[in-house]
Amino acid sequence: MEPRPAKKTVIDCTRGLSREERTIARRNRLESLISSGSDGRRKRRVSWLDKRIEKSVKLRKELLALRAIQDAEYERIFKLEHPDQVPSSIPFQEKEFGFPGSPDKALQALGVTKDITAHLSNIVVSLALFEGDKVLFACSGVAVPSGMACKLDLTRFVTSRRLVDEFNKNRNLDDKLRIDVCLPNNRHRDGFLGLYDERIAIVTSCNCEDYVCPVDLDLQAPRPSDGKIIAAARASESGRLMVTTGYLTVDGDASWAQITEAALGGPLIDHDGKFLGVNIHNYNAESPSFISLRVLRERLEHFQILNTETIDFRGYSLPPGVFSTVPSGFWRRIKRLKSNGYPMPPPLVLEFNGELLNTFEEEFGELRAWKDYPYKVTNPDSWEYVWGLLPRDVVTNISRSVVKLASFNGSVRSFACTGLIIKWPGTEGMRPVILTSASLVRGPDGHSDIDKNLTIHVFLPPGQHSKGTLIYYHLGINLAIVSLDKGIHGIRPVDLCRKEDLFEPVVAIGRQIEEGFLMATKGEVRCVLRSDYGLSTCKINKAGIGGPLINLDGAFVGMNHYDGKEACFLCRRKIVEILKKEINRRVQRYFSMTCCYLETYFFNRRWPVPQPYWRHDLLDVDLYELPPHIGRTLM
Repeated sequence: MEPRPAKKTVIDCTRGLSREERTIARRNRLESLISSGSDGRRKRRVSWLDKRIEKSVKLRKELLALRAIQDAEYERIFKLEHPDQVPSSIPFQEKEFGFPGSPDKALQALGVTKDITAHLSNIVVSLALFEGDKVLFACSGVAVPSGMACKLDLTRFVTSRRLVDEFNKNRNLDDKLRIDVCLPNNRHRDGFLGLYDERIAIVTSCNCEDYVCPVDLDLQAPRPSDGKIIAAARASESGRLMVTTGYLTVDGDASWAQITEAALGGPLIDHDGKFLGVNIHNYNAESPSFISLRVLRERLEHFQILNTETIDFRGYSLPPGVFSTVPSGFWRRIKRLKSNGYPMPPPLVLEFNGELLNTFEEEFGELRAWKDYPYKVTNPDSWEYVWGLLPRDVVTNISRSVVKLASFNGSVRSFACTGLIIKWPGTEGMRPVILTSASLVRGPDGHSDIDKNLTIHVFLPPGQHSKGTLIYYHLGINLAIVSLDKGIHGIRPVDLCRKEDLFEPVVAIGRQIEEGFLMATKGEVRCVLRSDYGLSTCKINKAGIGGPLINLDGAFVGMNHYDGKEACFLCRRKIVEILKKEINRRVQRYFSMTCCYLETYFFNRRWPVPQPYWRHDLLDVDLYELPPHIGRTLM
């Protein structure tokens, strides 16, 4: 058999298309895509960018619309609180009084033989209320001891309550009122109007102690035998010290030769220069009113002005009968604080950029926004990497089962925390419910019972909201079950019935209270006590209360709690045991699931929650580091 002839291999020795031909081919392909309305990957990339921009614009419009609604509500509330708010269009004209010429000659003309001019001048200042460069009102003030020790050079002045009335009469939602303090030698400082009662008000200023001398409140002076007294004041524009003579009766009534509004808040002295009191009222020039030195000291002690100890702002509250002026430009913030149930700031804290601690809005761990949120979210206080450690399906389940809750007493928020949508163990076909902390519904004392006047709101970002109803609670283990008044779409209730508890490592989950972003922090289980509750190293805060503790496989480990020092959790087994026992009890008693069976017995364990309080670190900085306060007046 003859061998088969081998195939000849044909080799193409050409170099294919030339460079010019390849260029023409690319041009023809691009023209074809453009003519068909498509430019390939570039168009897909532009289309994705357009959608991103469109979502950002839509979100911005929604935020602007929400802000407009809030502004309209604030304006309505402001008008209700200030129904007679009609600022005068007539500019304020300060009227000087007393003898013309220098204070020395004026005092000599009044019959004063001692040289008291320097002493009198050092205790009197002018206090003028401004809006921009427009003077709205001016009166006087007297320097008093500062009391509280701090690193800042603070000087306090007592004046008439009339200054507060003029401030309230001229304020608006976006006011920029300020207090100008005119010191001796015509130096000027910013002032902060703060505490007041029905007769006096307190103005605080910085870096004044080199120019003024506080009056001695311990030096009690008797009524002059001849009844002759002197009223002093300082002019706002010229800085001139004004004096006039008067007469003090045995009954304590004073009459003057001539006096104007500038004397309000000014001192009363005898001819020896001894301090007798402060002018506080001048609606009738023939019968002005003043507060004596003894009464002034009692009021300043009641104000806690003369307290030499450092004030602890934890649990701070105003003394009875004492009020605090809402600082200029802070009206909206004060209303937000009140609606959120937070304590009001002590004097000077807002103006000196103090901070409110232990709030529900504080964040922890790594943040994660919902799918269509157009912006990147980060927590500047945390470098944790958690969400990338969890499987994608676990993250999806968490985003559809973890909610934020808030309880309200009327329009004021009482509590806010996290909750988990679950299937009630031992039930079939029942609507999902929310497992959360009983702290959501506890009464004001935080321990004895629930507050039955609260309403519950449930939020599942980005836009779902429902009212909730408390159907079960157990104060002993700090557990509550809330049902939804209407359905929420796209949820994935968690089944708590797992055969084993895998503890380490664990992840604590919470919902950010303000925007609703998910928060996650990783840690380990430190110990488990009596199979009821355990301690973990997860760094959470108040917003994480009621949130789930899971392992990296997504298995439910327990429900978180935070007492201000460490993170603890109620174990899954205990939760399942309590809920199954309650189901059996309801079945035996033919109770409906919409009925709220109230568990009233206690374990020995308490479940404290850290209370919010104010802190002002800037009051401890060097006075030369103090930022300017122009336009941010009023304590």
